[in-house]
Amino acid sequence: MPTEVLVMCKRCGRPQQAGAGRCAACGGELPDAPLPSPVGATAPERFLSAELPGGRVLAGEGNRLSFRPGPSATPFLLELGSLRRLSLVHRPRYEALALTAAAVVLLPFVPGAGPRVLLGLLALVGLALALSTRRYTLVLESTGQVETRWELGTVRRGSSQEQRLRSAWLTLANVVRSRGVTVLEPPA
Repeated sequence: MPTEVLVMCKRCGRPQQAGAGRCAACGGELPDAPLPSPVGATAPERFLSAELPGGRVLAGEGNRLSFRPGPSATPFLLELGSLRRLSLVHRPRYEALALTAAAVVLLPFVPGAGPRVLLGLLALVGLALALSTRRYTLVLESTGQVETRWELGTVRRGSSQEQRLRSAWLTLANVVRSRGVTVLEPPA
């Protein structure tokens, strides 16, 4: 059974069939609506769908790559035909070292052994966070030497989230490499 898409007329509010252009009742202009693909048409092949930390989503379909940086954010789109170079970079979470630095700076000014021990522990926690987590960024260079960076998120080393992220990277790298794009592998 075919799907019928209806839109509401902006002027009179009556439902109309999408794609008609003008309202049959008042002649007002109808809003655009996505129409279903014709019967027998195939959807573009989805080669990647990865849910990343922080509600981020990386998806590849047909000749397009999309990245949604958050649950309610608008996705960024990139045509794979314009992609020249792709790389995945990661680094320790240096932001956590601010906790360590603050604790070390305050240490000489705090009287008493108890608070000093707590500050020492706080410094160690900051150091542990910096060393046990990685921040991943996908770097895309498209036509005209335009570089785009998509922050994929921060994950604990060796976690299932890191495995998912690495798996998505391998899939994406293989697909774009087969299309002639230069892929720079991240260090281990």
